[in-house]
Amino acid sequence: MPSSSHAQPPHIQRLVQKIQRDPGLPVENATTPFWLEPVVQHAHHQSPSLSQTADVVILGSGITGISTALHLSRIAPELKIVMLEARDLTSGATGRNGGHIKAVPWKDYGDIKQTLGRESAIKITRFRLAHLPALLSEAASLGESGKAGLVRQLETLIACYDRDVWTQDKKKLKEFLDDMPEEQGKWNVHEDPSDLKKLGLAENCVGCISGRAGAAWPYRFLGAVISNLLQKGAISLETHTPALSISKHQASSPYPYCVRTGRGSIQTKHVVHCTNGFVAHLIPGLRGKVCPLRGQMTVQSVPDDFPRYGAKHSWSAIWDRGFDYICQSPAADGSLYFGGGAFRSGLENDQEIGNVDDSRLSPQCLSHLETAAGKAFLGGEGARISKKWTGIMGFTMDGLPIVGRASRHVSMRDECRADQGGEWVAAGFNGYGMVHSWLSGKALAFLILGRDSEVRGWFPVEEFACSQGRLARMSATEFLGHFGGGVSPESHSPLSSKL
Repeated sequence: MPSSSHAQPPHIQRLVQKIQRDPGLPVENATTPFWLEPVVQHAHHQSPSLSQTADVVILGSGITGISTALHLSRIAPELKIVMLEARDLTSGATGRNGGHIKAVPWKDYGDIKQTLGRESAIKITRFRLAHLPALLSEAASLGESGKAGLVRQLETLIACYDRDVWTQDKKKLKEFLDDMPEEQGKWNVHEDPSDLKKLGLAENCVGCISGRAGAAWPYRFLGAVISNLLQKGAISLETHTPALSISKHQASSPYPYCVRTGRGSIQTKHVVHCTNGFVAHLIPGLRGKVCPLRGQMTVQSVPDDFPRYGAKHSWSAIWDRGFDYICQSPAADGSLYFGGGAFRSGLENDQEIGNVDDSRLSPQCLSHLETAAGKAFLGGEGARISKKWTGIMGFTMDGLPIVGRASRHVSMRDECRADQGGEWVAAGFNGYGMVHSWLSGKALAFLILGRDSEVRGWFPVEEFACSQGRLARMSATEFLGHFGGGVSPESHSPLSSKL
């Protein structure tokens, strides 16, 4: 796609401008997700007064921020950690998602391999797949409180309703399994019409790939984690306290950074940005590199005779343009947690890229989701939307998260020596936060403490770093090219040519 703005179609110019602008702070009066009712115990927690100093200030109380805080407290319990949240606890993307713990490792494996090499592709894939056992283990360690998070393993069905995409997906799967033989037998192809019917998929489904995945109620799970941290005095949680600015002291100081809020300022050694789609607000160098993207979620009631597979299956429905993601309640009601509908009207009419307003719904997405269950499932015509909300995701221009030290070229602020402190970032999870965020937070805890060698065996340190070279290669127009021409966001990876 041409890089000069005068050669770009008007709708591409409009979207590039949206990608490059400051996302600002989260809006007030956001739509209320199903997951956030009833509120957890510490949803509006604040200390009587804001701490004036801290070893670490974490911005954001989603899964990444809470994981970072938890692992820092385990590794170095003496640290004074303050967590700032602009709205309620876990009220951003983590509390608004589809409930999946799901990697689709073969979808972008070939793209990553082509650009970064086979070794990096395998490392990133293993990192993603490690999240399900890690989250299952963490939930189990919480005992009875962990059960409320409903973290569970199941089989996912990635159902395709377009023959050309299906042909491509089978080729992608083969390349992935050839390079990672330990995954053989864990991902299986189903394309016999009678088999697809037994799986409950609509007659227009041309094929399905099954594999292991998980599901969760992230808000409840993280509510239990944060409750334990507060009871132990491991952190201070300050909801409704957005960070307004960050500055670096010129003179030598034990606390080189100042984080200003509406309740006062905190002097700190480390600032950790875990704000995903909003990260470029306080890290100017990421404008045009990480952009917000609004997603639409629904809860849909189902007829009495609709199968109850919530304890067994989750689904993706891959269309000729875009994809949907579906979990089902494991309870008797069998409600579908059904999200998606993006890009159905093409980039020319897109209202979601660069959109940070989760106080409003997406009419374009909802017009698709109202009938999507009937197109995806046998007997799904009777599904009816009973709850709807939006959430803001963070997408990078190259399809991989950004995790690591935020140096001067990206923060636009002076740096201090590594032994004095620094700014850190973990953001841009491209709609797959539940298979990137938890272990990114764990890795970031080690990196902050200067223990890089302890994560290099399992974390993609170089691949996810916000290096100057990587940021320079990112292109908003190339990113947009992967959402045009019928390309599914489930296969989003601007790492190589458009599919």
